[in-house]
Amino acid sequence: MSSPGYYFFGARGPKLIAAIITCAAVCFLLLGYDQGVLSGVLTNTYFLDAMGHPSSSMIGTVTAIYDVGAWLGAMLCAVFGEKIGRKKSAYLGLGTMLIGAAIQTASFSAAQMLVGRIITGLGMGTNGATFPMWAAEMVKPRHRGRLLSALGSSVGFGIFFSYWFEYGLSYVNHPASWRVPVALQMVFATVSLSLLVFLPESPRWLVAHGRLEEATGVLAAVESNTADGNTPEVIARRDDIVRALELEHAQGPVRWAELFQNNETKNRRRFFLAIGIQVFQQMSGVNALVYYIPYLLQNSMGLSIRTSLWVSGLNGLVFFLCSAYPIFFLDRFGRPKPFMVASTIQSISMIMVAVLLSLNKHSTNYAAIVFFFTYIAIYGTCYMGTPWLYSPELLPLRLRAKGTAVATSFSWLCTFVIVEITPPAITNISWKTYIIFATLNASFVPLLWWFYPDTSRKSLEEIDEIFMGKKVGFNAAVIDHDGVRDEETSTPSEKAEHVTVFDEKTATYPMGGNAVA
Repeated sequence: MSSPGYYFFGARGPKLIAAIITCAAVCFLLLGYDQGVLSGVLTNTYFLDAMGHPSSSMIGTVTAIYDVGAWLGAMLCAVFGEKIGRKKSAYLGLGTMLIGAAIQTASFSAAQMLVGRIITGLGMGTNGATFPMWAAEMVKPRHRGRLLSALGSSVGFGIFFSYWFEYGLSYVNHPASWRVPVALQMVFATVSLSLLVFLPESPRWLVAHGRLEEATGVLAAVESNTADGNTPEVIARRDDIVRALELEHAQGPVRWAELFQNNETKNRRRFFLAIGIQVFQQMSGVNALVYYIPYLLQNSMGLSIRTSLWVSGLNGLVFFLCSAYPIFFLDRFGRPKPFMVASTIQSISMIMVAVLLSLNKHSTNYAAIVFFFTYIAIYGTCYMGTPWLYSPELLPLRLRAKGTAVATSFSWLCTFVIVEITPPAITNISWKTYIIFATLNASFVPLLWWFYPDTSRKSLEEIDEIFMGKKVGFNAAVIDHDGVRDEETSTPSEKAEHVTVFDEKTATYPMGGNAVA
């Protein structure tokens, strides 16, 4: 019998899951804080003095170079992440962020700031490719969407906190008014790193690397306060993972070319869908607002520096409050439909911003601010956190580490494009910039309708069945009234009846699935 592992000072079941989500949430709070912190710094006179009063193009580069680092971090994670594991990847990411944040804090030139930003981005790219996958592989299918939506809400809180923190420090007539906010990145990274030390490795990664007993202990620890290696629920979840891996390992060693194969598990389609949802998230234009909203309010709408900061703070508050919506409703409404609704409203909001700014009057400029708020509110309810969950869900276990990392790298590349072009676009084409974002958002709707499946409330193994169009031998658990596996309401005796055991004589499972396809 495998004993449950001892993690986070003996926490088990819901308490251990809460600790896992908290660790990931602090990391994503840091992601939001990183995206928001430079928005206020860019208008700080002490910062501009230290950087030599850079041009709008250089402002775009200093801001966007972070995303180049994040892309590189995600790609490195794609190469090495599966080999070294989820936890070690996260250690590297957080440690790298600490180094980059220290360099930024001590910067006295644009060149030094560029180096610090790219190193910090390198760490965050690794974290962004690792933490959602690690957390997704820990929680139960029924609650995965809701719990991992907390990551998106954490991004919103990080942005909100950065705006108001910088607004308060705008009254400080000292270089500390920009150095302290930049240095605070190190605090969040340290907290997440400290929590991670006491938390388990992904059971799916452990099984994939031959550490079955340890994986069983982790599954028992996250299952409940009393579960052990013989608990039916633990056996069922472990066997699901084992059989999924058996099916995928029958294809031999993992190769990069598999991401583009149109095979039985539909790798190519799933890979492009995972990339697509990350591209939609960023090409919607959200980071034009998140990174630059004080800059936009000053240059597009004529607000003063301090007024721009507090309006940005209100925008950040709306962002944070609305980003909590998926925690309660994501698993109720599924995945594609909320994305379609959000894309439509975001497109309308950007059209209204463009129309009002084109009139070039003080009253209409101020009215356009309302549609910044409607845009950011609907974005927060859907696009903020869900893509980080949706990408790992869409990918097969065999290719999840590589595919998630590459999909995340596309997110950072698109962020780089938006952040790099926004300052010169506002300078050169003004309100027409928002027409571009409106068009992009509108184009996402038909793509979501035709190509994206609903993965809510399904186990990561059951999702394979959506794409393969057949049962593949996974555990057949109790089905609730929605046609979804109900792990919480079924009794232990009911679950025990559905635990499938591999029959070595026939090389099949009792439910009829072959051990190796």
